[in-house]
Amino acid sequence: MKEKTKKCWCRFLTPMLILSLIAVFSLTGCGSSGSGDEEQAQEASMTIITGGVVEQIQGDAEGATAVVLQDGKIAFVGSDEDALAMDDGNAQVIDAGGNTIMPTMTEAHMHFATAIQAKYEISLADIIDVGEMQEIIKAFVEENPDLEVYCGAGWMVSAFENGSPTKDVLDEVCPDKPMMLQDADGHSYWVNSAALEAIGCDKAFAKEYNDNYKKNGGRIVVDKDGEPTGHLKEAAGNLVDKIKPVYTVEQCKEAIAEQQEWLAGLGFTSAFDAGILTMGEETSENYWTAMSEMAQAGELKCKVRGSFWVQPYDFDSWDECKEYIDGWVEKSEGLSTTDYYKITTIKIMADQVLEQGTAYMGEGMYADGVLEDGDIESNNIWAGKGDLMEQVFEYGAEKGLNIHIHQIGDAAATFALDELEKAEKNHPELAENRVSFAHCQFITEEDQQRMKELGVSAIVAPYWAVMDDYYWGVYLPLMSSQEKLDTQYPMQSLEKKDINVAFHSDYVVTQPDMGWLYYSAMTRVLPQKIYDIWYEDDPAYQRSTDQSLSQDPKDNEEVQLIGPLKPWDEALNLDQVLAASTLNGAKTINLDEEIGSVEEGKSADVMVLNMNVRDAQTEDIQNVAPAKTWFEGELVYDADTAEAEE
Repeated sequence: MKEKTKKCWCRFLTPMLILSLIAVFSLTGCGSSGSGDEEQAQEASMTIITGGVVEQIQGDAEGATAVVLQDGKIAFVGSDEDALAMDDGNAQVIDAGGNTIMPTMTEAHMHFATAIQAKYEISLADIIDVGEMQEIIKAFVEENPDLEVYCGAGWMVSAFENGSPTKDVLDEVCPDKPMMLQDADGHSYWVNSAALEAIGCDKAFAKEYNDNYKKNGGRIVVDKDGEPTGHLKEAAGNLVDKIKPVYTVEQCKEAIAEQQEWLAGLGFTSAFDAGILTMGEETSENYWTAMSEMAQAGELKCKVRGSFWVQPYDFDSWDECKEYIDGWVEKSEGLSTTDYYKITTIKIMADQVLEQGTAYMGEGMYADGVLEDGDIESNNIWAGKGDLMEQVFEYGAEKGLNIHIHQIGDAAATFALDELEKAEKNHPELAENRVSFAHCQFITEEDQQRMKELGVSAIVAPYWAVMDDYYWGVYLPLMSSQEKLDTQYPMQSLEKKDINVAFHSDYVVTQPDMGWLYYSAMTRVLPQKIYDIWYEDDPAYQRSTDQSLSQDPKDNEEVQLIGPLKPWDEALNLDQVLAASTLNGAKTINLDEEIGSVEEGKSADVMVLNMNVRDAQTEDIQNVAPAKTWFEGELVYDADTAEAEE
């Protein structure tokens, strides 16, 4: 259930394109590694990395230039001379070429099962023209004529009038088989007439469903005559689960294997799995089985911490909810048999998303007419169930489970913190567990302070903290004023309160990319490389880093500025960015004692970059990427090899 928008599927780089970009910017001075050296790395008991600039994140080896990896651990951090003196005669020596040596990164909130969608389904990535979408869909259908149903993801709200796609567009290219396409933010589906028919969604069904939208947790969009249009919002998208294809355990394993290799190339060797997007019960079970079996077989080259969901509209009482959670705790024990894959977390939604008008915002935040019934409490999915949320928190405290909370609106933050405060009075140990807010789009100053007091981490997405066409065409019309909108995505203010700030992409929503992540975190501007992919030579947009340019909507009617996002002082500095992407993320998944910093005794999860980030110009930071990545001392990515294979 992805939370942001355009920073998303459809605005993301394909895996192969990202790998090619990494290869382009990799420096040949970083080691002489080729296929022969890779074989040597597998045989060597020790890897010595010299000639670099070590970013420890925490540690006291000031001025270190070398790191020694041995038996899956970091054996030494210090000078080149001392590192080379440890050579046992069988070590592989890597010259970092003056570039940064640092810990690998933690993706603090992603949907790991996205691997399945990426491998087997339709991708509308980076496409904003409806006609071009139809061409891609038609080509996929023609290439896969034997499929009984067609699935995919990536369409963007901004591509359609009023942000709402219609079934007739899909019917033109796929009239006879069900088709269901998840949107870029993951909070709705676009389906054709055949899919509506297959799930029995006619006018009468839609009326009954929408009359009970609070209980159901979603809405079926209808036209003026009450007929379903083909747009299913929020939990209404779950209606198509029963007709989705089933992917086998082996198919899941193939997709996971490809994804972890790709993530290693991006510098990520640990992640929080925020749950399975709607793939149907059988595929979900197969995915969990695949992850567990791969972990047991030593086939996972990463560490993943998983979660299960507790949604308020699924339960009428705490007894029902507890029975469900008890079942998951028992199930988790069977799946969590290694340190590589464990289910450790209860994931809840405090609200939904701004782009769908379903975020729980404070009074006066939304523009008039946004809410269908005019009542902001209609967006409070926990209305009347605060006790249930509190009991979920207390259960987590008793069982030692982490709590991971999707939070977009400021009112959602207030509500969740109120219940957390109550729970901590009875269970002070809850503060010792890892409680996180993920996304953090709007949070009042008062609630930021309460986050600090209650020990809540902030997991933010700098990818989204930029000005883009969603800012002008989607977000601004939903808000009561630009001034209100320009309070979104606090980062530096959270840091100043000494809150643990970590990074995430929410992939499938946004495709992770180290350069984009670091650059936007430090500037609140969309990188040129992403601007070129999204907007190309479109005269309707102009990119600038100039804060003096007008951001008045009246001055942006003809040519919209893709510039710095206010508040500008919410940008982070390099030290904060390095920590947020590594150690702070590891802390949110209880792995900070094992990974996240370059310290002796920690896991040898290390990478050498294609530049020295300390010396790089700001505009060059958008091109930073791993040149080599190690997981537990094993080389799992080499840009030179990847380039050769291209």
